[in-house]
This record gives sequence, structure tokens and C-alpha cells, in this order.
Amino acid sequence: MNSADIDKDYKDYLEVFKGNEELGKELNLVTFEKLFNPEFLQAYSSFKDMNELIWRSDFGIMNLMEVEQVNQEKWNAYIAQNTQCQTWFEFGKLAMIEWMKKAIEANKNKQN
Repeated sequence: MNSADIDKDYKDYLEVFKGNEELGKELNLVTFEKLFNPEFLQAYSSFKDMNELIWRSDFGIMNLMEVEQVNQEKWNAYIAQNTQCQTWFEFGKLAMIEWMKKAIEANKNKQN
């Protein structure tokens, strides 16, 4: 998926969540762990889980909350080299898209 497709899909799914109170509540509760789960990381990166993403980076960070403290140009180069995205921001959007798809499906199943 290219950058333009990721942006479009992200905006489209975000509109769905904004228009649905139940989904909107779920969006407010999403965590890094839910977004960057092993299934997502194995599908879209060379990592098996979030710990591997952090430890292999050699940036000395202990969790994803610390990503903002590292050199962003180098972090984005690391992400580009090890994922299907060019930047951390893009990778985050892709994670959100995948999470939103599953949340929508789960919400539909609850209603049936």
C-alpha cells in the first residue's frame, strides 16, 4: 500500500468512527499494544512483536512512548528499512487502519 492509499484509507475509516458513537468510544481507548500487535507487525514488518521492534532499533528506548525522544530522521530510516512504510507516522496510520477494520467487524458482530 502506498502513502496516498494509506492516507485515503485512514481518513475514510476515521470518518466511520466519528459517525458512530460506539466506535468512537473504542477509538479513544486504543493503545500502542493494540495497534502494534504481533499479527500486525508480522504482516507489515520484519518484526515478530513490539519488543523486537524496540530492541533491534539500538536507539536505547524502552518503549514506544520514547520514540519522540530519538532522532526522527534516523528512526524513520529504521522504519523504512524494516517495514512496508517510509515513516513512523505512516506506519502508525497503517496500524490504525488495520485496527479500525477489525473494530468495525467486531462491532458488526456484536449487533448481530
